[in-house]
Amino acid sequence: MKRHLFIFFLLISLFFLGFTQGDTSKSQYTLPIGAYSVWADDLDLDGDNDIIVGHNYDSQTQWGGVSVLKNNPIGNFSLSDSLFSYAWQPEIQTAQLNQNPIPDIIYIKDNSVTEFIGIIFDFDFTDTVYLDTYTYDGIEYITTGDIDNNGLTDIVYSSNQGQFWGILFNLGDEIFSQPEYHYVTGYYPTDIAVGDLNNDGRDDVVICGQNTEVYFSYASGFQCLLIEQNYPRNGVKISDLNLDGMNDVLTVVGLDYIPTSILAVFKNEGNNSFSHLPDFSFQPGTNRFFVTDFNNDSLPDVLFQKNDFSGHIIFYNQGNFQLGDSQHVSVPDYGEGWRNIHCAEMDNNGYNDIITVRTIYTQIPSNLDILFNDGNGNFGPDPIVNIIEITSSHEFTFRNFPNPFHHETIFEFRLDEPQHVSITIYDLHGQHICQVANKHFTNGLHRICWNGTNRLGTSCSPGIYQASLHLMGSENYSIKIIKQY
Repeated sequence: MKRHLFIFFLLISLFFLGFTQGDTSKSQYTLPIGAYSVWADDLDLDGDNDIIVGHNYDSQTQWGGVSVLKNNPIGNFSLSDSLFSYAWQPEIQTAQLNQNPIPDIIYIKDNSVTEFIGIIFDFDFTDTVYLDTYTYDGIEYITTGDIDNNGLTDIVYSSNQGQFWGILFNLGDEIFSQPEYHYVTGYYPTDIAVGDLNNDGRDDVVICGQNTEVYFSYASGFQCLLIEQNYPRNGVKISDLNLDGMNDVLTVVGLDYIPTSILAVFKNEGNNSFSHLPDFSFQPGTNRFFVTDFNNDSLPDVLFQKNDFSGHIIFYNQGNFQLGDSQHVSVPDYGEGWRNIHCAEMDNNGYNDIITVRTIYTQIPSNLDILFNDGNGNFGPDPIVNIIEITSSHEFTFRNFPNPFHHETIFEFRLDEPQHVSITIYDLHGQHICQVANKHFTNGLHRICWNGTNRLGTSCSPGIYQASLHLMGSENYSIKIIKQY
């Protein structure tokens, strides 16, 4: 018995000793081996995003699960907590699943017989529930959305091997329905995305693989629309690429053995119809992509992860479905077998940064990198906190009250001289929600009201958002705001 306890505590000690900060900069960290998936969210509601990493189970360390890196001080991270899970973690997610504004962590739990969706409620590792999926076919893709428009976030997932996608409907009070399954025929799902595609308040589901299908959500059930057939796609995103108020569908062909990448855009024409725009092809080959606004012009840009592990390539959105010249962002290669990415604002300068995790089952100098974005096309290893201060007779203040709020909040700022000011609301993943102000203001104190709705006038879901104020001359200020039920 004593020997078993000794081995247990030795393994725990080795796990925590395995987390060190890289020697080269604040952007490189060495996590326990097997890091596979990554996400970012403000888990402790202190105004900055923390990092959540999903680790695959490894027989050497006999550990796998979830680890959290706390952002403290801004742009510098330390291991905060961890949870063992005998499973691989192809996707790690957060979402607000109950009435508490603290984000909840969603992951996979495995008992060798069936797979569970695990939820850590309210960043409390002692408040964890396991939702039985009644399958062992391999859950690979997880996402969230309000499928039934009841104001609660549901969990959606899919299986390549099982050829299905499923939903766990959120019934409130931390209770979820039994899984509802939808099986696809003729192909194996390679990715899943959720978003409102017909502006009816109900999130819809897009599945890609050999085919790409949209499942429109209605009170009577799902209506399936085939938008592409017999053309393999291995990634899908939903985003309003041209800011016309309707979400479009983006899919990509990017595989390790293909030297060319192909991005397909299906323009939302309304009335549950899409038009396939000319494919956007480029080299080199890529294997992951992420859609977010990197330069705060409200247009979603597209980042691709390169096959050769030399880094990432970004195409900036020029509007009207046009992508500009590519930008290479270098990330060192440490001989890893796989990479994964997530983009979010990590140093509170108002611009989305890039987080990369490396999957390898030996110790390497860094298996998590952060590249901080200065908003001018430069990505570097050091945080750029609060970007620029305005030279004036007083310290510039951008604030809102009340915060948290239920129905509306007031943004307040003071100008020493007349200036053009824009205030834009984003979710924590960089998706554009709405623009509260975009005009020339006189000098003096100004207050602007936001009623908590998106650009379509629909009430935003409760959760954490980012308000970014932009002044002429590229000064930026960002604050976290919390919308409650």
